[in-house]
Amino acid sequence: MSKAAHRAFQVTVFAIAGFMALGGGFFRDDADGGRTVTYTLYKNLPPAPQGPSFCKAVSIDGYGLMRPCNYQPPFVWWLHHRQII
Repeated sequence: MSKAAHRAFQVTVFAIAGFMALGGGFFRDDADGGRTVTYTLYKNLPPAPQGPSFCKAVSIDGYGLMRPCNYQPPFVWWLHHRQII
């Protein structure tokens, strides 16, 4: 692999990892439009309205990117709502 290809791969992986760490994710809508499947780094947080909410940012043919609606990463929500035992 050339140095340029290796650098392009590193930048791509780092950009996707940063996007996911800041609360971004991917979604897929079913063909009937009834169910949306989401893929985020924060899968164990409760869904909205108890947990953070996500808004669709880009959508193409039922697939797309989503982001936190309030532009705050979900770990900020978790820090504010965690239970200290």
